[in-house]
Amino acid sequence: MANSNDMFDDLLTNKESFFVPTSTPSKTSVAPNVRGEFYGHLADAQMKEVSWTKDGEKFKAIVYNYSFVVDEANKSQSYTYASYKDSSEQVASGEDYIGRSYKANGVFRFLEPSEGDDFKSNASGNKSYFRFCETLGLDIEKKVAQIDGQDVEVKILPSLDTSEINGKPAIAVVDKGKPYTTKDGKERTPFVVKFIKTWEGGEVKSDDIPF
Repeated sequence: MANSNDMFDDLLTNKESFFVPTSTPSKTSVAPNVRGEFYGHLADAQMKEVSWTKDGEKFKAIVYNYSFVVDEANKSQSYTYASYKDSSEQVASGEDYIGRSYKANGVFRFLEPSEGDDFKSNASGNKSYFRFCETLGLDIEKKVAQIDGQDVEVKILPSLDTSEINGKPAIAVVDKGKPYTTKDGKERTPFVVKFIKTWEGGEVKSDDIPF
């Protein structure tokens, strides 16, 4: 008579198991970074004051840095790129980039000197910041100011807080940034957000919804 251990072993070894191959192969490759336009939201905004001297003149600015996280709406996009193996043209689905994050080039807001300040105005250098504010949907007021003894109509640029940047929808124009060398001596070229465009119909992502 078989003992209880033998009976238990028989129960285990006589159980059937199956393998059913899937109709679609598992995805092992990661879509490469590419140039193009991506739908997403701004996140992790930071700001800092910087000053520097150029051609003997001092300037001061607030620099805004942020990340851009690709949204699910990006699945409607597609991108072409050259294969690393044979340079043949490949196509990547916009869905492959959902959740991917890109760093943005810093946006400078040049400050206006008050009486007693030792730095110069660079109002014409605020073009990128002006477009940045417009893209975020902010109203830009106008006023007449005296510049070099003449009345000039100027646009009053708002002083943004990071809370007014995070979660805002936009279309990011992504391209290659400046190459850099890693600690182990290898050269890398990151893909960064060059600038953003208005995403018509895009909704603000609130802080309580994770990216």
